[in-house]
Amino acid sequence: YICSMARVSFSQYSMWSSCPHQYKLSYIDDLRESSSNIHSVFGSAMHETLQEYLSRCLRISKSQADKGMNTKAFLKEKMREFFLKESNEGKDPICSKEELVEFLEDGNLILDYFQKPKNFNNFFSLKDDELVAIEQPINTKISENVNFLGFIDFIVRSKATGKYRITDFKTSTKGWSKYQKSDPIKNTQILLYKKFYAEMLKISEDMIEVEFIILKRKVSENADYHIPRISRHVPASGKPSINKAWKGFTEFVDNVFNADGSYRTDIPFPKKPSKLCGWCEFYGTHCDG
Repeated sequence: YICSMARVSFSQYSMWSSCPHQYKLSYIDDLRESSSNIHSVFGSAMHETLQEYLSRCLRISKSQADKGMNTKAFLKEKMREFFLKESNEGKDPICSKEELVEFLEDGNLILDYFQKPKNFNNFFSLKDDELVAIEQPINTKISENVNFLGFIDFIVRSKATGKYRITDFKTSTKGWSKYQKSDPIKNTQILLYKKFYAEMLKISEDMIEVEFIILKRKVSENADYHIPRISRHVPASGKPSINKAWKGFTEFVDNVFNADGSYRTDIPFPKKPSKLCGWCEFYGTHCDG
């Protein structure tokens, strides 16, 4: 381990891809502030709740997990914990009490849906899935002085085939659109996890499957057809897809870092104006879009 080694994450790559100038202001100029909000509080709390519940289901039994864990109380406590932590670190409250209550109620509906056996069995097999890891750390050298750091939400192994399955939970207001599901940057995250985890275990990438499980807070009651509150998105994850993801990520590293791990200052970090500019923390202060 080298103290001065640069550390990069998928979120950094995602920011650079959407707007190199925002990345420069955030990381090179170090102007970023806490980006915590009710969505991040809810996402963190829901992750921990599902991970704890699934751990009990797969390590002991689902019936014991349902009896021994009050998932709604667990979610409420985790939301309170993350809210207090993030509020103490920032200057202003990150959300209102009404927002907390609304998100908690949405979370309870997600948990109700997931705990029903017929829904649970659509995503996990009590007979075949063997729990391997929760929040599996990934620390991989990208270049001599740049390391990738990340955490894989959930990993199971099929007792029948021996294949591993990487699951990444995503909380979302209304789910992912076709555009979001086909977004190569979004899919790059789990493709990199597959590549790095295969290297870590020294196994073929073919022995690893990947999926996003999308947790929707809002589901239309008046839709013409049934909309599930939880859905699965399985991106293409063969060798061509992984190579493309890897090429994009290494392009980011080469464009941002020098060989010694320091930030490059010899190239521009252009703005990429979009309809999302208004949501950027630098809009109106350090950037006019």
